[in-house]
Amino acid sequence: MNRAGQYEEREEFARTFLALGPAAPTILPGWDAEELLEHLLGRERHPHLVVGPKLPGVIGRRAEQARAAHRALPWTTRVETFRQGPGRLSPVGALDRFSGEGELLIHHEDLRRAQSGVEPRRLSPAVAADAWRSVGLMAPLAMRVRADVTLVSPLGGRQLRSRRAEGSLRVHGEPLELLLWISGRDEVARVRVHGDRGGMRALQEGRRGL
Repeated sequence: MNRAGQYEEREEFARTFLALGPAAPTILPGWDAEELLEHLLGRERHPHLVVGPKLPGVIGRRAEQARAAHRALPWTTRVETFRQGPGRLSPVGALDRFSGEGELLIHHEDLRRAQSGVEPRRLSPAVAADAWRSVGLMAPLAMRVRADVTLVSPLGGRQLRSRRAEGSLRVHGEPLELLLWISGRDEVARVRVHGDRGGMRALQEGRRGL
């Protein structure tokens, strides 16, 4: 993600966390805003606290204690840590910058669209361009559908060829909506899907998401 878009999206995400609070629901089963923030901080700053509590013995107990200590911090403190980002040397941060911060964009909508009456955001040109770049990078990994798929947004089109295509599909939407769709979030993604009989059948039988 370019620096302007990266800063803008993270800043807006942090404001959403603060406005809604830790108990706000998300569209992810069993996760509220607190679980979502813990997931993001774990992958960006504390990966050992993601795996550590699952380990047996002393290592697991200490990791669980450390995770509990992080959870005991004030909500505003944890959100401010998230706002600061993963740091320059973080491998996750480098990967996210390369991929257009696709996970950040998707998880922000996981939180936003669980709230009543929320409408899709009007993205800035910088963030929209990064969402479209994320679509191009993530779609080949996220789409496991036996169909040739064309993704169409106001910024252009991307084609995904299947070696064992049983039909074809065209999916139209804004870049962020297409990003949500390829990640399997059909309940919130606002896209239009057209296809032949084989393509629609392949879509029902296939999988999307990482």
